[in-house]
Amino acid sequence: MGKNKKLYKRSELEKILREYLRQAKCKLEHEYPGTREAMKLVAESKTREFMQIMDRGLDREERDFLSSLIVSGMYQSFCYGYGVGKVEAKSES
Repeated sequence: MGKNKKLYKRSELEKILREYLRQAKCKLEHEYPGTREAMKLVAESKTREFMQIMDRGLDREERDFLSSLIVSGMYQSFCYGYGVGKVEAKSES
């Protein structure tokens, strides 16, 4: 057991949610380029806002890193929101 495998059986809800997360990621990558671009613009804006509030300059590498952290959080939020919404819609029908 050298590999870090999980030793529990996935529940049906977990399987469904994982599938919806995969769908959301695919949609974000292929069907919603405007949404992805908007997330990047928001992240750049938040990075500038951070620099103003903290009254601290960041070099290009630091700005890019902070922006990528913000974008990845927004991507995750989008995917989980999509997945939870699909689960809720499925449970209501």
